[in-house]
Amino acid sequence: MTETKITTDKYDIIENPQHYACEAVTVSYTVEPIELCEMCGFLLGNALKYLFRYQHKGKPLEDLMKAQYYLRRYKKRSDHVNSIGWYQDNKIALAFKDKDFFKYCDVAEGSLFIDDGLLQFVDEKIAEYQMKSVEMGK
Repeated sequence: MTETKITTDKYDIIENPQHYACEAVTVSYTVEPIELCEMCGFLLGNALKYLFRYQHKGKPLEDLMKAQYYLRRYKKRSDHVNSIGWYQDNKIALAFKDKDFFKYCDVAEGSLFIDDGLLQFVDEKIAEYQMKSVEMGK
């Protein structure tokens, strides 16, 4: 069986979609958001996926609401790890440290405690987009 790739210009719909490429960070090499998401487990990884792309796929409110859904499920779990290490050896995490949604999180001793900070960011952004929809009469 041959592998088929769907491509548009320089983007690959499967391996390098345009809505994530704009979020890639170049340090000494290019770091894609998926590299951080895959370190985080399913629920948190999915939430981050939607946060990385909410401004780029044309349905920001929908993506924010999906992120909120995954973050709430993540928060309910008692066995989750609620931090991402910003240690020097975690080059992938460091590459994304300055993203707006992480600025809402508490950084303590090199770790980012994500639970309440990401939910606060998502809740505020959802309210902002809902207000814009009301103002536009949608």
